[in-house]
Amino acid sequence: MVEKVRKENRNKEFKKIERYLRNYKNYKTGLITLKKQLDFIMPSMTASYEILEGSTGTFNIKNETEQFAIERIEGKRALVIHEDIQRYKIIIESIDEALKELDDIEKTFVQLRYFERRTIQQTSIEIGYSEKYVFNLRNQVLDKLLISLKGLIQF
Repeated sequence: MVEKVRKENRNKEFKKIERYLRNYKNYKTGLITLKKQLDFIMPSMTASYEILEGSTGTFNIKNETEQFAIERIEGKRALVIHEDIQRYKIIIESIDEALKELDDIEKTFVQLRYFERRTIQQTSIEIGYSEKYVFNLRNQVLDKLLISLKGLIQF
């Protein structure tokens, strides 16, 4: 019974990692568009958010000529975009770092299966191995990525 629960949890974790891998290109595109949105809202400015004890929070925006504060409500959109940018950066950098630890065939598998969204059958034909081998390769890759991307699962 314990082994069955452990296997179910592992499969759920695999599915989460696969979702991140399938959306990798979308995260990269999203990062670019979010940066453009933030630049549109606050061109050539830097933003930070601080909460002081007893306050509702202040969104500080600084540029080269002046410094002013906008109440949290007015800067909420920029804050949300900034947080999304940081989250996307973490996801992209984590995947990039994890992929460095894979060997060439494993990287090729990830590229074809997740980034290019090919089926197991298409992937097996492309890399020249049986579907059974590719399925086992999938498990091997996901086991490795589960270790290095464990933090993303709770993200």
